[in-house]
Amino acid sequence: MNIPIAAAIIIGFALGLITAVVAGVATMRSSMIVPELSSKSFDATCAAIEEVVPGTEGWSFPMESLDMSAKLAAKNSLPENVMKIRLYFMCNPAVAKTVLGANPKLSAIMPCSWSVYELADGSVWVSHMNIGMMAKMMGGVVGESMGGVAKDDERFLQQVLH
Repeated sequence: MNIPIAAAIIIGFALGLITAVVAGVATMRSSMIVPELSSKSFDATCAAIEEVVPGTEGWSFPMESLDMSAKLAAKNSLPENVMKIRLYFMCNPAVAKTVLGANPKLSAIMPCSWSVYELADGSVWVSHMNIGMMAKMMGGVVGESMGGVAKDDERFLQQVLH
């Protein structure tokens, strides 16, 4: 049975498109949240964040950090492989104004958050959203603003982790 050339082209295009979508989703899932290994202890990493972020023009903590490990432990729900977790919430109000002015629904992912966690093996990690990837996905004014946030994030991380 011969498949007409037009049908073969359509089937090939559809399979290629499906493959590209599956690969794109897999890449985004694995790249959306980025864990970074800290060379410092848990407490020193937290102290570095608390020093670096408010020391950068425009950036602050709009709320206190959250001791997530204490909250989970109080409910007997702290995973055995996790010793400590602290969440930080960071904001640059001028950037927030621009982003929310263009797209208020993005308030669901604001302020920027980082987690610092220590695993049972003693390793300390800082986990954060891949703002650079999000900036590329958003484009326009929001993408441009988030691109600036991604650059600030990178500077913060260099100072915090090393």
